[in-house]
Amino acid sequence: MSNSIPSNRGFNPVPQLAFLAVLMIFMYLCMRTLRFTNDGLNLAFGFLFLVIPFLAIKPALRLPRRAKIATLTLLVPLLAFSLVGLSAMVACDIPDAVNHRQRSRELCTLQQGQYSVHLVWEETSGGAVGPHGVGLEQRRSLVPGVYAVRFLDYFEGATEGSLSFAGPNRVSLNIPIAGYKRDQRNIQRVYSLRRWLYF
Repeated sequence: MSNSIPSNRGFNPVPQLAFLAVLMIFMYLCMRTLRFTNDGLNLAFGFLFLVIPFLAIKPALRLPRRAKIATLTLLVPLLAFSLVGLSAMVACDIPDAVNHRQRSRELCTLQQGQYSVHLVWEETSGGAVGPHGVGLEQRRSLVPGVYAVRFLDYFEGATEGSLSFAGPNRVSLNIPIAGYKRDQRNIQRVYSLRRWLYF
């Protein structure tokens, strides 16, 4: 008698979809605040993030009719975003990583206590398409190979700059050319830094 009633516990797609949604949100928050020191690991993490919506297709198709339509309606934009992101990654990021193309260069680094401040020239994979400029970041090492990052500012089109301390937990930034426009020169700004662990 006990074998006459099939168990559907393992076939409930809702926990699978909830897990994938929580995982995607968690990975998104990690991508905004954490980085690996190895570029290959950062690329792999981004790839896994973009694959998650495709893993949700099968559980979504097993939902009841109305829930299936609602879930697929929410899923389609995520799938489109992931498809574009994966295409860009395959066309630009992976070839650059394989060819060891330098897409960033440290212009200046200041170390104070537990954190460091980095002025970095960066470009997007794929050549002229996308942002190219100078970014200012505050970093703090968490464990070997992983650091937290807080983005302070970005100057599109800039190619150089310098940093100096302007007091406790404050840095002064000088950008000789802040963008493509020739009238934007000699940007001088002071930034307050967070002393403790930041997210």
